[in-house]
Parts: sequence; structure tokens; C-alpha cells
Amino acid sequence: MINIQRSSIPEDHPVRLVFHQLTERGMGELQLRDKDTIDYVTNLLIEFIHPDNLYRIQDDDGKRLRYVSEILEQAGREMSSALRRECYRHLGDLALFNLGLFPESLTYGRQTVSPSFYAAQGRRSYTIVAEMEMAQPDTEVFRKLSDHFTECVAGLNWVKLYINDPFYQYMFREFQVI
Repeated sequence: MINIQRSSIPEDHPVRLVFHQLTERGMGELQLRDKDTIDYVTNLLIEFIHPDNLYRIQDDDGKRLRYVSEILEQAGREMSSALRRECYRHLGDLALFNLGLFPESLTYGRQTVSPSFYAAQGRRSYTIVAEMEMAQPDTEVFRKLSDHFTECVAGLNWVKLYINDPFYQYMFREFQVI
């Protein structure tokens, strides 16, 4: 089961512009200037502002799935190709987000995950999404995300550096951006 909870942040909210500029700048550091990829990653950041969106996939009992193995198992159980595609898309998104902004979370606590395994699962998930339904209009962006997964993670590492910069933190607080 997947809770479809998208961002409730208005299109004209300043955080969208800030995240777009930071993503564009971070990806630009790596010479990755593909508009579709930058827009997708920006929207991912906006979507994951709400923690409920991070763990919106649930098992049959309603328990939120947090780990790669649980999400893969759920994807294998889904009968509908649309739900299976959404599980894989979410796994790719979660891997990209965590590796890019919170890589330390993978090696903390009881559920330690190898970052290279996590990256491989994210890349593979985006490939599966791109191959599942070729007629989908967003198929090409998932192929790009898969092909440039490592660069996208590095671009988000740059975004993390910008967000943690005291100047940006001051601006966020001063202008109530986040």
C-alpha cells in the first residue's frame, strides 16, 4: 500500500526557488545541467520536506516501511504494475535523498547498510521504473537518474554543503524560507 502524499507547499513559495537554485548550483558543480533531472531532484527535496513522504509505503498491516529490504519485498508483492512502479520509484528517491543529504544515516543504529549497496539499489530502482512502462512521459528522466545516479548524489552533497553554510542558514531564518 502506498500513501500518495505529495507536497502541500505552494508553487510560488520561496523554498521552491531556493531548492531549485541550490540543486542547479550543486549539479552545475559536476557539469550536470539537465533541466529534467534538476527539476526532478528539486521536487524530490520539496516532497521530502514532509517526513511522512519519506516513509509512505506501507505493508498490508499499515506499518510504514523504512528499509530497502522491506520496500523491495513489498514491490515484489504488488500485483498492479502501477503500484510496483511507484514502489521502485520511491526506493530510488529514498536512496538518492539519503545518500545525498544524510549518508551518515546508513551506518548508524541497528540497521547498517552499505552505501554502495544502497546506491546500487537506487540506480537499479530507477532503471526498473524506466523500463516498466516505456509510454510514460517521465520515463526518460528515470533513465537519466539511473545513468547519472552517482553524479546526482554528489550534486545533493553540494546542496547539503550550501544548506549547512551559516550564510544560508541565516537567510533561511531571516526570510522564513523553511
